[in-house]
Amino acid sequence: MAKREYGFDLTDFGSVENFKSLLKRHNLKRYKKVKANPGEYSYNTFTWSAPGLKLITGNNPITGEYSSKNRGNEKGYASYMGIIGEEEKVRALAEDIKKTATYIKGENSSEREFI
Repeated sequence: MAKREYGFDLTDFGSVENFKSLLKRHNLKRYKKVKANPGEYSYNTFTWSAPGLKLITGNNPITGEYSSKNRGNEKGYASYMGIIGEEEKVRALAEDIKKTATYIKGENSSEREFI
């Protein structure tokens, strides 16, 4: 199966419920908080995954926790987002994000440019 990446810049779902519904529609159940770039500029990423698909965000839209400690909690806000996985699953999730999100600053349909 061909792998694909997709990226979204500064994305807001408006509510926790909207984001949870998106996860459910794409069977994204496995959650993991990952420490990225250990050292002086370390930050967290938040991932949800299913077989053949992974969604990575810079903010946890469910808890509101941001990737670094420099901001307060913002529930419903995903910040930067990246999708990795099988071609069809990535395409379907990207299209659903565009329909579900209340705000998207930008996107890149060929790579995880933002995160």
